[in-house]
Amino acid sequence: MIINHKRYYMNRHYLLTVFVFVALGFAGCKPPPLEVDKQILQGEIYDPTVAEQRGLEQSTVLYFDQSTCMMKQYREASKVFVALRPQLGQYCDTLQLMQGSSLETIALSRGTNRISEALEGVDSDVPFTDIRGVIFRICNSSQQAILITDCESWFDTSQQTRRNLDFEAYMSEPFRNWLRSGNSIYIVVEPYQERHQGRLFDKQRFYFFFTNDYMAAPIIHLLGEIEPFLRDGSCQLFKLTNSDLAVNRDGKMVDENLDFELTYMNGFDYIEIYNKWSDIRKYVMMLDKYGEPTGDEPVPLIKNLFFNEGNNYVIRDVEIEATDITAKYLSIDCDAATYIKLDCETVQPHSVNISEGFSVDKNALQNRELKVFLTDRIFNYLTDEYNGHLIRLDFVITEVEIQPVPTELFKWQSLFNSGEAICVSQSIVNALHDIEVVPHRAKERRIIHTVFLKTEAYK
Repeated sequence: MIINHKRYYMNRHYLLTVFVFVALGFAGCKPPPLEVDKQILQGEIYDPTVAEQRGLEQSTVLYFDQSTCMMKQYREASKVFVALRPQLGQYCDTLQLMQGSSLETIALSRGTNRISEALEGVDSDVPFTDIRGVIFRICNSSQQAILITDCESWFDTSQQTRRNLDFEAYMSEPFRNWLRSGNSIYIVVEPYQERHQGRLFDKQRFYFFFTNDYMAAPIIHLLGEIEPFLRDGSCQLFKLTNSDLAVNRDGKMVDENLDFELTYMNGFDYIEIYNKWSDIRKYVMMLDKYGEPTGDEPVPLIKNLFFNEGNNYVIRDVEIEATDITAKYLSIDCDAATYIKLDCETVQPHSVNISEGFSVDKNALQNRELKVFLTDRIFNYLTDEYNGHLIRLDFVITEVEIQPVPTELFKWQSLFNSGEAICVSQSIVNALHDIEVVPHRAKERRIIHTVFLKTEAYK
């Protein structure tokens, strides 16, 4: 909690005003101010408006491609796999061997960490695997998963016919579903060469980590095991996510001329401003009592909020959606309503869109800073009906730029058709451009930050 008690108006004129106010107080009772219970604000107002995320279980499934190409590479022991193998048992609870269109399940114990024994017991391989089916299975589940494969997927169209999917973006839909739920996919790409029918082909081995960055123990800690190979270029790492855009505070959020209290809540900031609106008009908006400019530059009411640059998206524009939720709050908090002589049962739970009373500094956005200014239209909405105002400010992403995808990283020479396999690269591009994933279109990602502002009534 931060409290600023700078009293800019402690002068003779202010002391005289206080004297007069106290004297008048003896003649009549001042109506009690609006009170806000921050826990009710959290649980009854804010939390229900946040999209519920599909939580992931702490357990992890390891999917291992048992196709001929992958088993040969396993036996020849790639550097990345050798580095990861000893620790896989510490993170994985189940091993799923991918055999054609079926899976063989082997239970693992983190306590004994016998992953190497389980893998060494695999003494056969299969001609093909259904990678597409496994990725759908992972992305429709609620578990973390690690998938080790070359992504050469075959679709079994009949007992006699199989179709290779090297040129189909078969991961697009499951990737979209996983990202839409607020999860992330880390992809480690390790190049290698494979001889096929007398020719040497440049191929890729993929290690997919399906996780959620906000879990207590995400499996991405495993990536520390291959840090030397990431540094020397033996492998490369790419991350897919739309949930890494966030706002950080750096300095005092509210103008120093105001008397305020700031509380950091779970997912939002709560600010109480104790000054009258006449003070805000004079010292923040730089307007005189007639609403005319005083000649001084207005200052931001809220500042020092900075948003980051995401792995896959860069924010280019943000708008502010402001809503007066005073009545809605009083219809829920009956104690607060009673305190100001109202019956919460009779308060109509409505909200008022007052967005035109606020503006975001577009120049500050170029430096990834959110600055909020007040406009004179705010006075069209201010009243003394509830002895105060509770205003919700949502910072909404309205435009993003999609970071370039290094598509060549995910391609390889197809063994079965001329040209390069694009199933992974195009799936990534499709997922990141999907309307349900792009932050300014996905309803779960549009709001990047929220501030609740409590002010005095306007009289």
